[in-house]
Amino acid sequence: MQPLKITAAKKINLPKNLILKTIFFYKKHERNFTNLEIIILKLSVILVFLGRAWQHFFWDVPFRTLLWDEGLMTPIIRAFGMTWESYISNFEIAYQQEFVMQLIGVFYLILIVLVFFIDTKKRWIKWLFWIGSIFLFLLSLLYWKEQFYRIGQLIEYTIQWSTPVFLILAIYKSKNTIPFRFWLKVAIAFTFVGHGLYAFGYYPVPGNFVQMVLDIFTFNDKEAATLLTVMGILDFVVAIGLFLPFLWKFSIWYCIAWGFATAFARIVTNFDVMMPIESLHQWLYETVYRLPHGGLPLFLWFVMRK
Repeated sequence: MQPLKITAAKKINLPKNLILKTIFFYKKHERNFTNLEIIILKLSVILVFLGRAWQHFFWDVPFRTLLWDEGLMTPIIRAFGMTWESYISNFEIAYQQEFVMQLIGVFYLILIVLVFFIDTKKRWIKWLFWIGSIFLFLLSLLYWKEQFYRIGQLIEYTIQWSTPVFLILAIYKSKNTIPFRFWLKVAIAFTFVGHGLYAFGYYPVPGNFVQMVLDIFTFNDKEAATLLTVMGILDFVVAIGLFLPFLWKFSIWYCIAWGFATAFARIVTNFDVMMPIESLHQWLYETVYRLPHGGLPLFLWFVMRK
């Protein structure tokens, strides 16, 4: 009787960096950006700065959530020899705060002009765009504080403050690289997760979300809530799907369509034919600074092509 031979199982060699390859869709191409891609990115930067400048000039910016926080500001104003009561009732201080808000709006308009002149030879311009991005990020922190430090509120603004950063990288790095595309996906995913947390109901669903659904569709309150829940789930799915080959096309086109749709919904649902100028002035800026929510995914769609 022949002795039983026990052979070791054949070692299965898994490809190295499998997870990394999956995340990057096996697309390792690195190339220069096309003119169309730069135009889409520049237009997105113009829109976010234009909308926010409009807001700083004419509408409320949540500076007061910080400057009128008694717990945070009292030690500071006492260092200047003032009481809380004299601080909040001082019209000169209120005027100075309003002046600073207007000044930031002017700075955003300057950045819009500089978008047309940014190139590799004018390296000083990039530092101004870095400052603009920091201002947008600080604005998102103010909204975050105003909304009781809900993380969804903070990450929902990722596309807006990161769009100038991607323009800086595209112009001064001048290459469409794997890391560039990866961080682009992260920014888009964060924004849609933040939106999804509200639509799904993890946080209290904003009343304007429900009202926009009611105004656009002939739904009752229950049906509107169900639709928002479904859209919230889809936001989570596509945030992950951006990194998965078999969900990539669905996810990116969902982001493009839903990003533009949610931006235009602000003006469509609030436009009053009896007061067209007034309603445009009151709501159009919210559409303008949200258009990059569709513009940046559109930019990603193009840069993913070889």
